[in-house]
Amino acid sequence: MAPTARSQTTRRRTKVVTFLANSFSVLFTLTAAAAGGWITYAATVGADTTWRAAAAGIGGLAAGAGHAVTSAAATHHEDEAPTPLSPADVFDRLADAICADAAQRAATDSWTLDRGSELLGSAVEWEGEKDGTARYELAFDAYVLYQPGPVPETAFRFVAPDSDEPIVLTSLLQLQELLQQLADGDAIQTAA
Repeated sequence: MAPTARSQTTRRRTKVVTFLANSFSVLFTLTAAAAGGWITYAATVGADTTWRAAAAGIGGLAAGAGHAVTSAAATHHEDEAPTPLSPADVFDRLADAICADAAQRAATDSWTLDRGSELLGSAVEWEGEKDGTARYELAFDAYVLYQPGPVPETAFRFVAPDSDEPIVLTSLLQLQELLQQLADGDAIQTAA
């Protein structure tokens, strides 16, 4: 799972850098618009106040739009072809995507057990696997296993450390009872 965590961290950093770059671009566009408006307003000294304000608005729009267009053109490179991915890169990215998708699906589908999304509703808490399943680690080396399938067959199962058979979960109360059995050192009752 280390490559998955690393690629998720890289994607998060890329999103943050992109967000900051876009934020600075907006800030500079607004600054250019303000400067254009101020310069136009100052250049129209002696004109009627209404016309002066209108000219300042037009000057600000022109400066802001000009900056937005030039910064967009500077960051958009149509001539550069994307670097083709090697087959190994494609399979690595697919594996990462499957794991992330499994974690997201588990969190999304968990509403059947956890309508308040207090325990199982966060995708970052789930560990997606390459086979499309996901695990939610619990105390006592137990975990919730998500196995996607058609709507009636999609299931969450409780897996105890020394259990031969996972138990289909139907509620958080059932999960609490199963964990309490582990805490008390009792054998897991499958009819919980």
